[in-house]
Amino acid sequence: MKLVDDRGRWFGLINPLDLVVLVAIVALVFGLATKTKNIVSTTTTEVQFEGFFKKVHPELVAGLNTNEKLVAGGVFVEDARVESIRVVPSRTSQTNAQGETVVSDDPHYKDVYVVIRGTSKSATADLKVGNQEIKAGKEYWYKTQTMNLQGIVDSVKILPSP
Repeated sequence: MKLVDDRGRWFGLINPLDLVVLVAIVALVFGLATKTKNIVSTTTTEVQFEGFFKKVHPELVAGLNTNEKLVAGGVFVEDARVESIRVVPSRTSQTNAQGETVVSDDPHYKDVYVVIRGTSKSATADLKVGNQEIKAGKEYWYKTQTMNLQGIVDSVKILPSP
């Protein structure tokens, strides 16, 4: 058996030019796969944060439940859960006839603090739970299957890895 046959193929199987093109394509695919894997690698971080929701109607407060699953983008968030819900009277301030500021409880509304614990899976340095960025002072939507409240993130705590 000849090393190169009359058609220029090695061992009668493949043309050297075809072999070079095939090796280049395999190298390109391997290089892209390696680069893409490094680009989209995600960091997993356990976080606990508190959401603050001001002036919530008492009828809505009655529907709050720690056992209800959070929803984001129309699907349940499996890696987050409600740890606790604290309801306090909503405080309001008014100026009296003497020009002094008087702080009193609002009889019509409640303030709600919700503590949520979850896993942030993000390819960036930002913390995200259920597709929402978690930063103190940032707007947060508390969404369940039956409830939707808009508030802010009051505090964020990064938990140690297990």
